[in-house]
Amino acid sequence: MFWEDPYRREFDATVLRSEANRVVLDQTCFYARGGGQAADTGEIQEIRVMDVESDEASDIVHILGRDAPFKAGDKVHGTIDWGRRYRIMRLHSAAHIVYYVMPKVFGESCKPASSGLLDDQKERADYQFTDKLDKEKLKQVEEEANRIIAEGRAIATWTDQDGESRFWKMDPFPVMACGGTHVRDSREIDRILVERGKKPGKGKERIEISLGE
Repeated sequence: MFWEDPYRREFDATVLRSEANRVVLDQTCFYARGGGQAADTGEIQEIRVMDVESDEASDIVHILGRDAPFKAGDKVHGTIDWGRRYRIMRLHSAAHIVYYVMPKVFGESCKPASSGLLDDQKERADYQFTDKLDKEKLKQVEEEANRIIAEGRAIATWTDQDGESRFWKMDPFPVMACGGTHVRDSREIDRILVERGKKPGKGKERIEISLGE
């Protein structure tokens, strides 16, 4: 359901399996952590959802703050922490924009060195640099990304015909494979900050993105 409508905040579902504090439903709005994006949190029947993951069968497992009083067939109501989810959506879309702006500003002196890690506070991605990081150029990345964001460009996400692969697209950038949640319009992101993070290793720099609120 988080792919069908990432703006959906609550839902009704049927319990398929429940063991200790781990619950599998027939449908869910809760995003399971993966691809660098943190899981959603929230509540199922007023019981706190602390984490969400995919198991070996690719089922989405909701991990509760205590043992669940549910059994298979029970009807339940779930609600995600919308404020947290929306911040993640905004940051995730901003991260893709910055990913494309980085080589535009730095040229061949930097290359992506890792996939990003994203929660509701920051997106963190490592880049391989052949030259020393130019802080003025990093400021240019921030300014260019914010200029693009303010233009109000449409953002599309979809599932391929195979039913498994997900993609992200915002003109004029090329399509990017991504299974995360995103906003529909770049203006929803608002202003971002692009900063140097803790150095991850020789020849690498960690670039952190946060919302300028």
